[in-house]
Amino acid sequence: MRIPETRETVTGPGFTTRLTWAQLRSSFSTWALIPVVALYVVLGITLLNAIEGGAEFAFTLAAIAIFLVLVLAVLFFWTKRLTDRVTPVGTRYAVALGDESMVVTVGPISNEMPYSSYSRVRRRGGFVLLRLRSVGQTVFLPEELFPGGDFDVLVAAVANPAAAAAAQVLPGGPAAGFDREYVTDPGFSTRLARSQTLWLFTRGPLVVIQGIITLIGLLLLLVGCLGLLLAATGTSPLEEVLPVLAGAVVVLGFSAATVLGSFLLIRRQFRRTAPVGSIYGLGLGAATLRLRGPINSADLQYSLYRRARRRGQFVELTGVRGVARVVLPAQLLPDAELDRLNELLQAARKGQPYS
Repeated sequence: MRIPETRETVTGPGFTTRLTWAQLRSSFSTWALIPVVALYVVLGITLLNAIEGGAEFAFTLAAIAIFLVLVLAVLFFWTKRLTDRVTPVGTRYAVALGDESMVVTVGPISNEMPYSSYSRVRRRGGFVLLRLRSVGQTVFLPEELFPGGDFDVLVAAVANPAAAAAAQVLPGGPAAGFDREYVTDPGFSTRLARSQTLWLFTRGPLVVIQGIITLIGLLLLLVGCLGLLLAATGTSPLEEVLPVLAGAVVVLGFSAATVLGSFLLIRRQFRRTAPVGSIYGLGLGAATLRLRGPINSADLQYSLYRRARRRGQFVELTGVRGVARVVLPAQLLPDAELDRLNELLQAARKGQPYS
């Protein structure tokens, strides 16, 4: 058995800006841009039919373009703000390539994932991009972690047919170090996707963007309804009202489709990540919270989390600044265990051992 050698690097100034650009370039795929382009084409045609005069039409299109640029700017700065919190200057990245899995450490958090969890490895813009097979998400690692032939070793390990055919779900049954285990049922992915979609659209810039789009649609609908009243009394021609109503339908339909599409996409990812019969495990250690999921396992320091609270059929662990939240099946933490976990979190935050 090969003893993995740990490669390390520390982030410097400008790292989060490069990482943010890499993440956004990876996120804006062709399929993601199609509905956006279609929306603006429909809006442009609608405005062309509704507005007479080249100057007014050009001004309206310029306003739409400025709005699109502002949306992209908000996404960039919000993503960079989150990245700054997670990986501030001086954050330690470390990688250890084992025989069957790779251990990745970012700051105080380490994750071990088998090579079979990844479907593709590539280099781009100073980063090594690893695409997760089950969820389609991408892990970004500094390319300094893979000097010499290490990158080729990683590519070979991920491309190994035997590794790719390995089971995606960790073995079931009682496991040492875990107090409780939960086996997913047929409705688990739908419940988790519903919870994640609600969280996604009630925080961050998506609330602002979605609110602005919905407000525009409602204003167009209001103007259209008023136009219909005027048309009914003969004050205004009906031909001027229909394009406005069409614009309202397009904008509000796009807003609703964004939420529904996000839910369906998230549910599809969770169905691939945690199919029926997948096993989640949890163990409350003296200094760390030990977790096991369908594609990886991790030991989380209690000091990295502020509190744990129940939200519907899930328990949410809220991290300190720069640490992502963790969502767990509520079955892993009944009331007594949840109270004990919160006591462990409070004791760790105060620097006192829990007894």
